[in-house]
Amino acid sequence: MPRLSLRFCMATIMLVFVALLAMGLTLSDPSSHDLSSPELTTVKHRQTSEFREAARPTVEVVSKYPHDAAAFTQGFTVVSQGTDKFFIESTGLFGQSSLRRVDIASGRVLEHYDLPKELFGEGVTVGPGGELVMLTWKSKLGFVFDLKSSISGSGTGEDADSFTLTRQFNFETVTGEGWGIDYDGNELVVSDGSSTLLFWDPSTMKEVRRVDVTMYGGEQRVSQLNELEVANGFIYANVWYQPFILKIDPQTGAVVTVFDCSNVIADAGVDVASGAVLNGIAYDGEEDVFYLTGKLWGAVYKVRLLESTK
Repeated sequence: MPRLSLRFCMATIMLVFVALLAMGLTLSDPSSHDLSSPELTTVKHRQTSEFREAARPTVEVVSKYPHDAAAFTQGFTVVSQGTDKFFIESTGLFGQSSLRRVDIASGRVLEHYDLPKELFGEGVTVGPGGELVMLTWKSKLGFVFDLKSSISGSGTGEDADSFTLTRQFNFETVTGEGWGIDYDGNELVVSDGSSTLLFWDPSTMKEVRRVDVTMYGGEQRVSQLNELEVANGFIYANVWYQPFILKIDPQTGAVVTVFDCSNVIADAGVDVASGAVLNGIAYDGEEDVFYLTGKLWGAVYKVRLLESTK
């Protein structure tokens, strides 16, 4: 009997160990792009209810424009050149990643630069001197393009490829990944899928400071921060797989406003579960409006983010 009890105990221990091991193998890093992760699903559901509770302001649609529905949008910004305005957009997916200049009214791709097939494109911004700074996902590799020569080039159609790559750089983040990026006039602001925003010196592409993005007086961190836009002294951020845009204090990381974009997503008629998530915020300071789009969306929306006093 003692020997049988020992065997029984050992078998029980082994079963527990195997169960724990199996759990460990299925729980992935919540900053990864693995939609099957139970941990990620839990994070998404928890944050969804928290955002819905905090969301008050209204997203008012002003206009709607066509957009390439095959574009897996990663970075999105508005650029003015004289009286002309256009989008600079970066797209992702292996073998499909690109940098684009896009006509706002028609959605036509005016110029493009295709990344090597082994790279997964991420966010893009206009940095110091009008240079375009673009990130990649897991390669820890960034690119700098000359926007001025691109604009003055001969690109007039989808076959045009006049972006000039001037240099590339290596970078480090909390997760080892690049997600969103924007420029606040002094520093580059970078997201990596975690709850941390990194601030880089644009001359070195090295971190100079960081903030954790939080809600409820710092009690709850907000992860899955994605595409970024700096406007009027605040950072606006998409949250991966969420219909919300967060307005963030860049000094403290506190979320000061949550905008619910469910009406925009509903009008877009996209299948969010398949990856067609809200991801793309571009601010036009001349009109004080934002342009919103998403991955694999067939439309871009010009909107006003109205902050209520409720």
